[in-house]
Amino acid sequence: MLHRYIIKRGDQMTRCAYCKKQGADKKTSIHIWENGSLKTMKMDYCSGACKQNILDFVKSHNKFAPYYGGIALVWLLLFLAIPFAMKAITGNPKYISVGSPAMIALMGVILVIFPLGLSNTKYYERLGIKLTTLFIRLTGLLMVFTGINMIWTAV
Repeated sequence: MLHRYIIKRGDQMTRCAYCKKQGADKKTSIHIWENGSLKTMKMDYCSGACKQNILDFVKSHNKFAPYYGGIALVWLLLFLAIPFAMKAITGNPKYISVGSPAMIALMGVILVIFPLGLSNTKYYERLGIKLTTLFIRLTGLLMVFTGINMIWTAV
């Protein structure tokens, strides 16, 4: 009974790169931004809708991925600089207890609105584009709720 569940590596069915359904029998070639340059990859898809979603993902990913390092650096500077500078100027510790959670909530909003480009393609290959995007958006929502909760308890 157990032997029928063991599948040799060459016998595995391919999965759709977008929805991860088995039986993706078509491939599309894409140019995707990864590690500082455009790379050519082939992605499997199961339907025309999934192919269009993959192409839309690649277009959006390539548009925003080169800027995420700079965005993360600016966010980190804002996260650290604004609350501590305002505390240093005014002497009021409320700026740290309100400013830092506000920056966490702001980053969460950015993740909800722009989830693409943040993650490496290996995560998209494991979970599929659809689930990875959902996971990043849920993480952003948790950051928003956490930031709001921290502000609510600080005030």
